[in-house]
Amino acid sequence: MKSSLAHSPQRIAVIGLGVIGGSLGLAIKHYRPEIHVVGFDTGTVMDRARKRGAIDSAAKTLKHAVERADIVFLCTPISTILSLLPRVARFIQPHAVVTDVGSVKGIIQARAKKLFTSKGAFIGGHPMAGSEGSGIEYADALLFQNAVYVLCLENGKNPAVKTLAALVRSIGARVMVMNANEHDRIAATISHLPQLLAVTMMNLAGQKNRSNPEFLQLAAGGFRDITRIASSPFPMWKDILRYNRTQIASVVKEIASQLHVMENDVRLDKPAHLLRKFRSAKSLRDAIPKNSKGFLHPLHDIYVWVNDTPGALSRITTALFRAGINIHDIELLKIREGEVGTFRFSFDSAEDARAAKRTLLKTFKLKLQ
Repeated sequence: MKSSLAHSPQRIAVIGLGVIGGSLGLAIKHYRPEIHVVGFDTGTVMDRARKRGAIDSAAKTLKHAVERADIVFLCTPISTILSLLPRVARFIQPHAVVTDVGSVKGIIQARAKKLFTSKGAFIGGHPMAGSEGSGIEYADALLFQNAVYVLCLENGKNPAVKTLAALVRSIGARVMVMNANEHDRIAATISHLPQLLAVTMMNLAGQKNRSNPEFLQLAAGGFRDITRIASSPFPMWKDILRYNRTQIASVVKEIASQLHVMENDVRLDKPAHLLRKFRSAKSLRDAIPKNSKGFLHPLHDIYVWVNDTPGALSRITTALFRAGINIHDIELLKIREGEVGTFRFSFDSAEDARAAKRTLLKTFKLKLQ
């Protein structure tokens, strides 16, 4: 039986309070403060989540977390989601909507189809947003702003999708509805393959660096940007690579074939072939919406040269804080003790980067790029 809420959700359960689960809690409390958010995770994680304002209450058991919830979010690794589904199906209310945030949808959707038949409705979900960090400390109430949030339906006719979609839109995301298997095929190309390419490129440079340390010393600019996601922890990817292995293996084979063609074009000096590829890539890349976020959402950098004096970095970050500009990442690139240091400041948008430049130029006599 397919169920849906006849009213706005009053109580939401978030199972798993890492980056995504914690960010969901923070976003819901920010945009929908009237909703009570109950969390379930380990005790120490729930304590930190409550201190950050991501949850209103902490559940002692899974049953306690979901039995009164209108919507249940499963925000754990895929293997854990699969093990939680039958337990959640037993405990939920008849009208409840259950969803997940896993990066692979086909296997979860197939398992849920067998479980949510007499009560509740299951809708697979995948917010195309993330963080390089892990844990509740990296949760962000604005993580889903302009991010595509995929909802997966088998036939596109589940009425409960309206309830879930309305909530997702209320926290700033853009809803896209698609079939679970189609999602997995697309994700293999635009999300899972880039991760493997970044890991491969980084390891290749590391191997060459053993005989020549200048390889990694020069690994900046485009190389650093392309391989940024190589820092993603393997435990997060283990389940993705296992449960979407057929689609991933297929697209890896495709990219290997295209790289072989590219190799021939370069080795045989075929500039006309390469020109077509470059032009095609630019045209396609320029067509990607610039205001959308996803796993490959680029950061926007500015480089700041400052005198090596006590408190220099603090003065810069304080000025940006007072201007209401959020810093996504800071990296010390090099420093000459007692002379000058170079910092890379990363921002989520080009607008923030430009505002940061204006603020720092107005406040300090700094050199910026």
